Amino acid sequence: MPLYTLITQHGVLSSEARSKLAVELTDLHSDYSGVPKNWVHVVFQEYPPGNGFTSGEAAATAALTLLIRTGRSPEYKRGLLQRLWTLFQTATGAPDDQIVIGIQEVPPSQAMEMGQIMPEVAGE
Repeated sequence: MPLYTLITQHGVLSSEARSKLAVELTDLHSDYSGVPKNWVHVVFQEYPPGNGFTSGEAAATAALTLLIRTGRSPEYKRGLLQRLWTLFQTATGAPDDQIVIGIQEVPPSQAMEMGQIMPEVAGE
């Protein structure tokens, strides 16, 4: 169920960089959470230069949103955020003030994958 959506300015990540980052995110999430790699999904979106802003100024702002099932502890999510920050910043080269990362949660009963309602999160 983990769904990563990464938004960057066009040209920040090459096709090869996107492929590498998708593998790194999949490996990180699978290792960290214990879910099978085929549950991890990564989608990249790009916007044209001049369409991203930070502090009201044009910037190559980079955003990563992760959608996961509810049930993980705050410590788990903080640790995951820190790992994601490092991985995303390394891949994009964006400065701290131009990166935004967030986790969104959905109850397992409100998510489906592979034709099945998602199970509750197993113990960490």
